[in-house]
Amino acid sequence: MLLSVDSMSTRKSCTWMKSNSSDLLPSLQWLTMYTKSTKNHMTSKKNHMTAASKKTSMPQKSSSAPKRIRGERQIQIYQNLRREILTLGLRPGVPLDETHLAQKFETSRSPVREALIKLAGDGLVLILPNRSTLVAPFDLLLIPKYLDALSLLQRTTHHLAALQRSDQHLESIKKAHTCFMEAVEKNDSSVTIEANLEFHLAISEASCNPYFTAAYKRLLNEGMRMQHMHIEYMGWSPDEPGVRGHQEMIDAIESRDAELAEQLAKNHAEQFDQAFIRFLSQRLSEHIKIISS
Repeated sequence: MLLSVDSMSTRKSCTWMKSNSSDLLPSLQWLTMYTKSTKNHMTSKKNHMTAASKKTSMPQKSSSAPKRIRGERQIQIYQNLRREILTLGLRPGVPLDETHLAQKFETSRSPVREALIKLAGDGLVLILPNRSTLVAPFDLLLIPKYLDALSLLQRTTHHLAALQRSDQHLESIKKAHTCFMEAVEKNDSSVTIEANLEFHLAISEASCNPYFTAAYKRLLNEGMRMQHMHIEYMGWSPDEPGVRGHQEMIDAIESRDAELAEQLAKNHAEQFDQAFIRFLSQRLSEHIKIISS
């Protein structure tokens, strides 16, 4: 009986499939096409992923446009403002507006603010409690105190340099002196003043005391505006005692004569004092003759 029933069920199933084969054909065709489409899509996706992985592993060609280094804009603004302040293009006491400077340098206010903070650290910019900023003013009452502090730190750093310097320090000092003399020969006051600062900073670095060097650097930065005022008026020749004194300092430091190096540094500071005082006491009208009729 079971065999008979199964046989009958099988025959009925076959009969039903034959009778409905025309209805199943479209569905079977659609299923076949869907399977092929899915297979092709998966193959295409696999090939795309393989190509992408190869492209990633291959070295990328460098772009023709140079990439901007982080903080580069802030450095450019700092250098431009510093040059304008030191050469008195921006006068002492002039306000510095962040928005105006951002428009001038075609940038946002953030790099301008960072540059101003750095300039304040150099003593060239004054940031007030109300967040306004201006070029550091000259206080005539403080000039004697400034000159006194400059002399003390110059003597200290140059004395220690003769004791602490290494061969590498000495080489840096001589290289800075060569750049200074080249600037003097070209009669470029701005470059000469900058090279003079680098020369004395190289000596200060040889003292191996970062605290003295940081304080001395700040004083030198503040004094560069004073140098611009009197050097633009008087000039700076290779035969000037202050210029010749550089080589004497090098010789003293090289021979490790600390007392001589300190004395030369003291003389050098006094020569700067006298030159600035001569500038302040200039009387151009003395050479004008007034003839009464």
